[in-house]
Amino acid sequence: MPKPVHPPARQVRQSLPTPPAVAAAAVPQHEDSSDRRSRLLREARRIFAAKGFDKASTREIATAAQANIGLIAYYFADKQGLYREVLLQPIANVMTGMPEADAAQPLREWLRSFYAAFLRPLYDADSGLSDSTRIFCREMIAPSPVWADICAEHIAPQHHALVEMLAQRCGAAAVDAELHQLGFALVALAHDYWLSAQDMEGLLPGVVYGPGAYERTLNRLVAFGQALIEAEQALRQSR
Repeated sequence: MPKPVHPPARQVRQSLPTPPAVAAAAVPQHEDSSDRRSRLLREARRIFAAKGFDKASTREIATAAQANIGLIAYYFADKQGLYREVLLQPIANVMTGMPEADAAQPLREWLRSFYAAFLRPLYDADSGLSDSTRIFCREMIAPSPVWADICAEHIAPQHHALVEMLAQRCGAAAVDAELHQLGFALVALAHDYWLSAQDMEGLLPGVVYGPGAYERTLNRLVAFGQALIEAEQALRQSR
């Protein structure tokens, strides 16, 4: 499955003009550039989640990150560029762990890698998944042009690769609407944990974060995903 190419920080710096104010910024020389960039992204994610794009200010983000405000232009071009990176980062992190869309790979083995990529940020205290999910929910209610671009450039290719693989596994001559629905359903199983993990914990403490919960959840998702695919295969064979 093709993975989105995320340009390293040095390429972004080369592609954008460096304002004189940024060049003269009093930034500790001992601090790594990637640390400053990561800190800006972390604070931007938190503030965008709390306030939304319009009410968040670049000055507030820079202050929270203990960074010169000019570094936002330096790394991300502008506020919208920063917001785009905040949206893209968790998606890119998941896609980095995604298995190739290979119909020849044993189904359970493929599903295990597929769902592990989605679950990883749920169990990573530094992933910022809670804030990212709040931002995604805002985008679901009122999609921005930035989100539309990310969907077209990064999510759609992954989805189409998934559906092509499902067509092969189901013996379909061509991709159809039902296979797209199957792809949506497979992803939705994992997305529900992103959106509802805290509610699940409230209903049944330990079901998501208790001892052995990760392996139990992964095994169940694999079993559910396999059942969905096998049900689609059976439907097509019965026609």
